[in-house]
Amino acid sequence: ALMALKRKKQFEGQIEKISGSRLTIETQVMAIENANVNLETMKAMRAGAEAMKGIHGAMDIAKVDQTMEEIRDQMELANEISDVISQPVGFGVEMDDDELAAELDELEQEELDKKLMETERPPQMGLPSVPNHEPAEEEDEEEAELRELRESMAM
Repeated sequence: ALMALKRKKQFEGQIEKISGSRLTIETQVMAIENANVNLETMKAMRAGAEAMKGIHGAMDIAKVDQTMEEIRDQMELANEISDVISQPVGFGVEMDDDELAAELDELEQEELDKKLMETERPPQMGLPSVPNHEPAEEEDEEEAELRELRESMAM
């Protein structure tokens, strides 16, 4: 029995050593996998940087600024043309915006005054009558089936 207990302790010691070794190996495998992910990430980032260099290599900041300035100039010209085209051709009759606004206010006030003078009292509406009986309870599907079953059994 003493010998069996001694062997058991030796086996337990070996199991602990093997478990410790296994844990160390698993930790190393995880570190290697992490390093591999980092390497692949770095490769992808490097490829992205190279692609951006290629794209931006064909662009010059001075040319971009010049193009944007030309676009702004053309947009300004288009707005000026649009403003000129949209001006009314009065055939010698020019209208002042302030005068038109005052005339519009006057017309709106006249319309409001007319509506106020024509306003009638609203007709008296009667209130609905109050029911004098108890509300009927709604019978759900199960209760209906139960009632029908009872009625069929009573026959």
